[in-house]
Amino acid sequence: MSFDDDTSSASTLTLLDDYAFKSDLLTMMSDTGPETNDQLKRRANSVLLEMGSTLTSVHEVKTFNILDAMMEGAEKASLSSGVRYAAAAIIVAYQKGKASNSSAYELTKLARDWLLFFLWPFKKAYRAANSPQSEISTPSLRASEVVADTVPATSRGSQFRNSISERDGNKCVVTGILNINKGPYPPGTEGSEGVLHASHILRRSIVQEHSRNNRIAGTIDIIKHYTKLPEDIIDDLAGIIDNPENGMLLDPTWHGEFDSYTWCLHPTVASHKYTVHWLRRVPLGMEAFTEVQFQDHSQNGIPLPNPTFIALHSAVAHVLHLSGAAEVIDKVYDAFSDEGPAVRSGNRASGEDFRIRLSLIGLTTNKHQLPTNPQVSGRVSTF
Repeated sequence: MSFDDDTSSASTLTLLDDYAFKSDLLTMMSDTGPETNDQLKRRANSVLLEMGSTLTSVHEVKTFNILDAMMEGAEKASLSSGVRYAAAAIIVAYQKGKASNSSAYELTKLARDWLLFFLWPFKKAYRAANSPQSEISTPSLRASEVVADTVPATSRGSQFRNSISERDGNKCVVTGILNINKGPYPPGTEGSEGVLHASHILRRSIVQEHSRNNRIAGTIDIIKHYTKLPEDIIDDLAGIIDNPENGMLLDPTWHGEFDSYTWCLHPTVASHKYTVHWLRRVPLGMEAFTEVQFQDHSQNGIPLPNPTFIALHSAVAHVLHLSGAAEVIDKVYDAFSDEGPAVRSGNRASGEDFRIRLSLIGLTTNKHQLPTNPQVSGRVSTF
């Protein structure tokens, strides 16, 4: 049976949930470890160079591309913790399989986990329409539980919009367009007016989980190590989704392109100042806008966007495009609406959902198999 055809464990981590692997990974990526990020990355690149010809694909995305992009994307986003995490994970996966000549097998498991529990949830979160459920519950992963939020969605949304608008001076942070809903403005005010969106940097559905399941814990675990966000934020990631530090005021067109991962923000040496980076050809009329400087126009101490949230969005954007996963996920998502009868309801961002959609549109083929585990005689191991 091919790895892509396996239905038994698409909703659970494989390598990243292995106790021995996690222990070795945490040791290697520790800040007190003897190797610098550059040294770890060079070792990981050597592994990929050695194993490149033996690595196949995971759900139509090349294993090599996923592994390499997880390092390169973090580096382009200036997310040093992501570079260290990805490089260390590649090295540990290689070492885990070396004694039994199954390094390709372990590396493909790692790529599979990153695709299904990191890239798919992030990409799909920005494509999926808000479901009624996502508007009425907020999961909390304290003690691996999912808890309903008692704050009404309408209240959360209003507070978020008001705080973002006030902080950003009722202007799009990129174009300077004025929020027409906050006018009229005094005579002589510069800038045109238009409808603006209070846009989330990280979407709620990335950390949204049906109350009967806890698959989202795998995604949270990857985010934790990739970003090194403080424990108090990781423990209540869904609870801060509608906080001002997770938002910015954008023109609807720029909002849509941001959600599509076609542009992201790269940090500069100046505090809270970023350059606009496009991952495809710049649309006509948008090339003039190259920088964003966040500041609190309210003078009331409303928090500015969290630099790590911005870096995470940027890293994911780069990984999706560098690996080719963006194209595959778009193909999968476009093949079905979320209301389609062939896709089960509930946790729509899960790895299981991704595999089901792939299978249904005929992307899964027998040539994209997980390499045979040499420790299992006579068959290809599945998960």
